[in-house]
Amino acid sequence: MRNKPNGINIQLTPSQFDYLYEVIMFAYEMDVPEQKGWDMQTYDNMVDNVCNAKTTILSETVRGI
Repeated sequence: MRNKPNGINIQLTPSQFDYLYEVIMFAYEMDVPEQKGWDMQTYDNMVDNVCNAKTTILSETVRGI
């Protein structure tokens, strides 16, 4: 049986998520990934993951609530 890779789970308020989305899309539009030499497939996958985010109940440790 193969081990699944680790990931990172972050908690954001809806406003924080909107900011993150805007920053990621702005960087995409400004060709930041190419300028930084980042792997475009990895960046595209990250954009897809952000776009597919789901709502959750936030824990008490989240700042900005």
